[in-house]
Amino acid sequence: MKYLIFIVILSTLLISKELEKIKLQLQWKHQFEFAGFYMAKEKGFYKEAGLDVEFVEFKEGMDITQEVLSKNVDYGLSFSSIIVDYFNNKPIVMIANFFKQSPLVLVTQENIKTLSDLKNKKVMGLLDSTHKRTILTMLDKFNINSDDFTNIPRKFSLEAFIKKEVDAISVFTTNEIYTLNKLGIKYNVFDPAVYGTKFYDLNLFTTTDELKNNPLRVEKFKEASIKGWEYALKNKQESVNVILNKYNTQKKSKETLLFEARQIEYLMLTNIYPIGSIDLEQMHIIADNFAQSQFMGKQSRDTIKKFIYKNQSSNMNLTKEQKNYLKNKKELSMCVDPNWMPLEMIKEKKHIGIAADFIDIVSKKLEIPIKLIPTKTWTQSLNKAKKRECDILSLAQRTPSRQKYLNFTTPYVTTPLVIVTKRGKPFITDLNTIKNKKLAIVKNYSIFELMKNKYPDINFIEVNSVIDGLEKIQKGKIYALIDNSIVINHEIYKKSIDDLNISGQLNESFFLSIASRNDEPLLNEVLEKALYSIDTKKKNEILYSWTHLKYNKVIDYKLVLGILLFFMSVVLLFIYWNLKLTKEIKNRKIAEEKLKQSEEKFRILFDIAPILLNQFDKDGKIVFWNKECEKVFGYTFDDIKDEKNPLALFYPDSNIQKRVKISFEEKDGIYKEWHPVTKNKEEIVTMWANVELPTKEIINFGFDITKQRQDEILLNNKAIELKNAKKELEKLNNSLEDKIKKEIEKNTKYQVTIMEQNKLAQMGEMIENIAHQWRQPLAEINSSVLLIDAILSRKNYLDEELNEKLSEIEQLTEYMSNTINDFKNFFELNKIKESFSVYDNLQSTLKIIKGRLSFYKIRVEIDMDKNIKINSYSNELNQVFLVIFNNAIDAIAKNKIPNPLISIKVKESLKRVTIYIEDNANGIEEKILDKIFEPYFTTKYKSQGTGLGLYISKMIIEKGLKGTILAKNRDFGVCFIVKLPKEIDE
Repeated sequence: MKYLIFIVILSTLLISKELEKIKLQLQWKHQFEFAGFYMAKEKGFYKEAGLDVEFVEFKEGMDITQEVLSKNVDYGLSFSSIIVDYFNNKPIVMIANFFKQSPLVLVTQENIKTLSDLKNKKVMGLLDSTHKRTILTMLDKFNINSDDFTNIPRKFSLEAFIKKEVDAISVFTTNEIYTLNKLGIKYNVFDPAVYGTKFYDLNLFTTTDELKNNPLRVEKFKEASIKGWEYALKNKQESVNVILNKYNTQKKSKETLLFEARQIEYLMLTNIYPIGSIDLEQMHIIADNFAQSQFMGKQSRDTIKKFIYKNQSSNMNLTKEQKNYLKNKKELSMCVDPNWMPLEMIKEKKHIGIAADFIDIVSKKLEIPIKLIPTKTWTQSLNKAKKRECDILSLAQRTPSRQKYLNFTTPYVTTPLVIVTKRGKPFITDLNTIKNKKLAIVKNYSIFELMKNKYPDINFIEVNSVIDGLEKIQKGKIYALIDNSIVINHEIYKKSIDDLNISGQLNESFFLSIASRNDEPLLNEVLEKALYSIDTKKKNEILYSWTHLKYNKVIDYKLVLGILLFFMSVVLLFIYWNLKLTKEIKNRKIAEEKLKQSEEKFRILFDIAPILLNQFDKDGKIVFWNKECEKVFGYTFDDIKDEKNPLALFYPDSNIQKRVKISFEEKDGIYKEWHPVTKNKEEIVTMWANVELPTKEIINFGFDITKQRQDEILLNNKAIELKNAKKELEKLNNSLEDKIKKEIEKNTKYQVTIMEQNKLAQMGEMIENIAHQWRQPLAEINSSVLLIDAILSRKNYLDEELNEKLSEIEQLTEYMSNTINDFKNFFELNKIKESFSVYDNLQSTLKIIKGRLSFYKIRVEIDMDKNIKINSYSNELNQVFLVIFNNAIDAIAKNKIPNPLISIKVKESLKRVTIYIEDNANGIEEKILDKIFEPYFTTKYKSQGTGLGLYISKMIIEKGLKGTILAKNRDFGVCFIVKLPKEIDE
């Protein structure tokens, strides 16, 4: 019995053991973005790991990395920008990644068509948020930096954007996009991924101390969180209910959270990557993007590897669906660039190069043959990919235009862009300095599209290949060629070209992926998994084998003889030097004294030199500051020598301070423009360059060009004034002619409208006369039928067939009488505004053309709420419907359409009714679609139409009914879209 009591007591003690309490800092307010962590807690996964996890909601202005470092929380969730924090010496480690694609995008008002339009605009929440570096990296590709727009502090709502108080705002595709769509707000989206800036999101990290002191807790927390995400994605409804009951601080609806859940599952790419995994190659690309935007220095894969917790598995886990796809596919067809060595080429009908080695591994891992489709140019390969004649492109960069027909894997080859010129040309750091030169890019290469976006003012020339471009430089036909460094170095070495060299390197790089047809998304998934499973060592071996330049060992006897002679000369010189050394030692003290005097003279000259000269140490503190600097900036050396961060005096923006510090390391002697402020807070324009002294010290020298720039601006303003005056004169000269032309057009349209309305009125009178003439005969026919029926009844003559025919005559006469009334009512131009049913109005028009519809066996489908009403002009709307229906019937008859159909759909909003009338008559030619509403424009023979029907309809809708009408081609025919207000304002 005592053992039983002991076991019970021991069990109680074990159960009651306290869980370890930890805090997780969320990167936003509570929502489905963190559902995996909620469910890990709800389903007891954290408890099983011995953890009690508290979720800390994000607050405005919070720095998540600092919250973790200051130990306010133990773990944090953040954006890809934490890699910048790590390489800025923050002691953190990345544990897991959950979103393989960031949902972060920039949304702009409808009038902003490109990112270049953001200059001098208002952008909300871009500089005061933790994800600012992600968007700024994309903007950098369009030469937009933080000085080019006004930052508006972030608020936890879209109200400012909806009211158009700001021009752009950073949002998540998983949340705010849903709200904007539901409200019917028009906007444009700029996604960093489209412009080659693909970032991770929802990254779990902690401090290096936490990993060092509690490695088991880190592992348990990671595994339990992954388990929670697996559960949340399989049980979305349950997860949403948990959020609604416990975490719904944003008061989101169930529908909104389910939308977010579906979007998040897509972003996690669980068909490709294990949940929580980190791809070292993708992390290297992200780091390169931040380095190009000068948020950090360029890093190697090994240094990035140290930031990541544990190595990732290289196993492929294909789903059943993916395996079936490959089994049914049997073979993949591939197109390549036939002449782009060492990246790839076609030689003797075989694919060789870096890409070929990777594709060979992919083929073996997927156990499927990959067949080469031969082409002669890269343009041919792209065209075949568009036509689906090849399943994959072995090496291609993502661009907005290519994404219309291709999917892209994570890039597996990254190489910087360089500029090649003739030897002796100056070094180039900014393409704008040579924008008036002839700059070439290989035809249909992705960089053409990307460079045109960033440098819209430069007229780039297309060449057929890299070799073609290099030859054109040699012949003087172009100034420079832009391409990647791997190919350029290979061609220059292979052909022993000694009159060309690399004269510059751009911030941009080639990010090359395997591209696959986007109508088979499973193909991209299996390719991504295959590439992901190739270990880093193997990738490096492939790259090294093709980029390492190999030299043939040939003995040059002339060189050997020269070396021997040189060696003998050195020996003789050494003997002579020993003899002279004694004399030199005697003169050494004299020389040292002269050197000291020389250094003093140099310092005096340095101090009074008429240019800006200064020096900073590696921590950014001032070392030297000459008199010209004192004169221009207003600070003496004594004023700033003790400042911890003197750069802040001249550059208040911390981002610019970082860029200035980075520039101190450059030793190229190239001038760059900077805009510091003086002691009087005046911004000036300066040009600075660095030079390395023999002592390895870096000296900064520069010039104040503020006055020069002011003169340039003044001269430019005068030129603009002169240009505007010229335009104004031309405008005055042309205004009279324009006014006459507009009046003629206005009068013509008015006459056409009057003529058509008179025509309708005359037709109405004619119908009235016909109705008068027809009514009496119809009444007599009906009376005769009644008389015949009475006589037959009196004589007890019963015949079912005869009675049926008499009934048909009665129905026909009644139909003819009603038809006359319909035509009469249709052509009455009463212009009386009334509330009427749109459904009844449509039915009355269809009744008039019932005969034509029946003759051509045309089916009419109506999808609408029959209770929809508007307060407008009923008869005028009838006229528009009649024109559209008759045109549809004519097109169906002309094209002899089988199973002809006219589809009518009506939708209702708060203040508007939209009517869609669509046929299946093959549509209207695109080149004339925008002309069909012009007067006298017709596709019919003159005997069949005047070309005024649709023109009058447009006038009625826009002028009379205060609405809009347009036509669009759909899959099977044309669709007329009529939008009408529910109430016409008088």
